[in-house]
Amino acid sequence: MHNKKIIVGNLKMNMETISMREEYLKDSKEVYENITENIDIVLCPQTLYVERFLQFFENTKIKIGSQDCFWETYGSYTGQISPKTVKSMGAKYVIIGHSERRGLGESCVEVTKKCLTALRVGLIPIVCVGYVYNNNNGDETVAVGESVKSILNEVSKEELKKVVFAYEPVWAIGSGKIPSVDDIYTMVLYIKKLIKNHYSTVDIDTKVLYGGSVSPQNISNIIVDAHVDGVLIGGVSLQAERFAQVIKIVDNILKR
Repeated sequence: MHNKKIIVGNLKMNMETISMREEYLKDSKEVYENITENIDIVLCPQTLYVERFLQFFENTKIKIGSQDCFWETYGSYTGQISPKTVKSMGAKYVIIGHSERRGLGESCVEVTKKCLTALRVGLIPIVCVGYVYNNNNGDETVAVGESVKSILNEVSKEELKKVVFAYEPVWAIGSGKIPSVDDIYTMVLYIKKLIKNHYSTVDIDTKVLYGGSVSPQNISNIIVDAHVDGVLIGGVSLQAERFAQVIKIVDNILKR
């Protein structure tokens, strides 16, 4: 029944001191140990912590990603993070275009440039798409469509196989509420239909995740009834035991 799922923990700008980071890693050590081949687990700490997380989770099945990168690999760009640097540290993934960044003014053009550069240095971009308050008159489908098409217009069919999309309705993030599973499923299907129509093919199995107030209480419905390929988790990923609960529930579903 099941393809491999992806569970991404976006730790955001948390663990703001070294001691808090080490406490998180200590709490994580045991709870993330029994991960099966059914799931790819990705943790995305602040980029400054990527190297430490890679060191800590070496020889485990946990993969590490960055929360952002720039669209150039080197040069006079003070304060930016080169995707080549992220890759050279050993990270596998990078979150791009998160709604919190788009909310600060990041455009579809910038997100697309970042996606292309990440792909070309060998990172797997997790491209977030969802409604951000702009000029689309509040139509979430229009906003998601614009974000997805911006990527499709620049990325080849081969490159797209390495892209992961994450649908995140902005109103759900941190709210404790999520759309109905029918609404999530409809949006996931819409994104996949856009992809298939763009390339006039049905043989691209691009993964589409859901993000926004995912918890141990709702993960089963999201995975089973909304037919997503995985989830992008914010708040719960900061609590190692609850995050591990989510992983265990998904693993049990995949074993059925």
